[in-house]
Amino acid sequence: MRKLLFICLLGGGVSYGQNARVSTHTAPLSGTVVLADVEDKYNAAVYSLESPLPDGNADRKRLYKAKEESANMFPYKKAATANKTTAIPAPVVVRGYVADSLVGIPPDNDMAMSKGDKLISVVNSAIAVTDDVSGKMILKRGLKTFSNAVGLQTVDDYRYDPKIMYDVDADKFIIVMLNSTNEKNYIVVGFSKTNDPGGAWNFYKFYGDYKTDTTWFDYPCVSITKDEFFLTGNKIRNNTSWQAGFKETVIYQINKNDGFNGAATLTYKIWDSISFNGIQIRNLYPVKGGNGFKGPEQYFLSNRNFDVQNDTVFLVKVPDVISSGNNNLDIKVLISPTKYGVPPDGRQPDTSATLATNDGRILGAFVEGDEIQFASACVAPVSGASGIFHAVIKNFATSPSFSHTQILSIDTLDFGYPNVTFASAPWLRGQSIISFNFTGPNTFPGMGAYMFDGSGYSAMTIVKSGVSSIKVLTGKQQRWGDYMGAQMDWDQMGSVWVEGIYGRTGNSYGNWMAKLNAPTLGIKEEKAQPTKVHVYPNPAFEMVNIDFELAQGGAVSFAIYDIQGKLVDKLLDYNCKKGANRVTFNIASLAKGNYLLKAVTADGQTATAQTFTKQ
Repeated sequence: MRKLLFICLLGGGVSYGQNARVSTHTAPLSGTVVLADVEDKYNAAVYSLESPLPDGNADRKRLYKAKEESANMFPYKKAATANKTTAIPAPVVVRGYVADSLVGIPPDNDMAMSKGDKLISVVNSAIAVTDDVSGKMILKRGLKTFSNAVGLQTVDDYRYDPKIMYDVDADKFIIVMLNSTNEKNYIVVGFSKTNDPGGAWNFYKFYGDYKTDTTWFDYPCVSITKDEFFLTGNKIRNNTSWQAGFKETVIYQINKNDGFNGAATLTYKIWDSISFNGIQIRNLYPVKGGNGFKGPEQYFLSNRNFDVQNDTVFLVKVPDVISSGNNNLDIKVLISPTKYGVPPDGRQPDTSATLATNDGRILGAFVEGDEIQFASACVAPVSGASGIFHAVIKNFATSPSFSHTQILSIDTLDFGYPNVTFASAPWLRGQSIISFNFTGPNTFPGMGAYMFDGSGYSAMTIVKSGVSSIKVLTGKQQRWGDYMGAQMDWDQMGSVWVEGIYGRTGNSYGNWMAKLNAPTLGIKEEKAQPTKVHVYPNPAFEMVNIDFELAQGGAVSFAIYDIQGKLVDKLLDYNCKKGANRVTFNIASLAKGNYLLKAVTADGQTATAQTFTKQ
């Protein structure tokens, strides 16, 4: 394994070095907003059906060219060997529900969960707070009205690309959203004052073109350490061609406690001009803490995300807190034993529409012990499908090298927007859950997950199945991501919450949130168990009622099968209550004959299976 080290010594308020620059900035408190008190009667929003790709339209042609080259190099074919898995059990879907029925294009969904059992779901233009058990929406507001304290309320102002994180140490939330593009671009940041997401939030705004170089900030990624909040994104030149659009990736370093406390002036650092061999390091992804926040240093990962094939991964470190005065940016270059490459777009049953996988940037990473795990979308050379590049870096703080690399793929599916989350006890550091969106030529868009035990992978768990292809935009290529929200459940070691996309009725986006368990830890929740059952009327020609009782409540999926056991149709998913329940459905569309209604709990147990006859 080859490895190079570059250290840039910096000092002063604005300092320059061979590979990076750091500057200090301030932002006044714009104001405080109580989310529950915000008036937003209709949650109205307008979405363009010609939305640009991440980083603007600037890189569209370059990305298309890379995907064409990749398709010629790795055409679709049946894989010679099946995806390698171990005997470890797959992640268990404990429960799931629609997080927000109105989503943007793309949804850009993210989520955060507190120890107080409050879930926040953010999508393009909206924030929603739900109960983590029932999935009941407590409140929902538009991002623009929620952040009205920062101003930016003209017809040219709009909010998008939201990111949300829960700070388990402070028991508070941080939200980031972007406002407009070009000269109207701002970064809007909110810090909750308490653990109640419906309570008061302190808001600040940072101007995107902070260097007055006619650029704007796009594609935020966030992380929290013990003392600070980090934000990365790409600077894009205003109104430029694709050849000249991207300028650089920057890092914002912010004292989180000042934000939580509503400091009158927020002081922060910006790290920019971060390069290797004269080429800007692009899309720096902040590595999050696995089983708790780390620090004072913060690590970042990047790759050559537009390349058809490459083996280079960059490990970047901001060394200390703002007040330390340590401005030494560390850049290490690692060589992966497995090459990665730009992924093809996702296939759908509706061949007139594909799902954009974007490029091969790193989309998820965490650190625990002496290891960093990360994941990115990647072409699978064995099949030409879109897969997941998953890797482990050992000894990251001293002598980093790759200890594990794998491209996860299924030749009949395309994966997109992966994330990876710590899902283990502290003494089993290597375990994680890899969550992602999937689609295929014979499979509607849905959500899936793998369990990683430190050396191998489980079979794929279907977190949510789609019911239609997605076709919203006027062109063939449809937006899909741009993220998979994922967070460890701080109240239950080994559990992970995820939020992603599925194909909803009407060829639209569905926004699904689910709780997954790592079964190897023996973590169990109360399961739905059947007792009494009653079917009536039977036979029937229209409505059928099936009464049943559950000893314990839980998520249940209902489906209709014919008498040979072949799936006829999926009925619904529902969080059933303990005790007596009734499922009612219309069978008028079914042909005459005998059928089976089967209800299955989140862990695969049959809650009820009852026959009925259509007259």
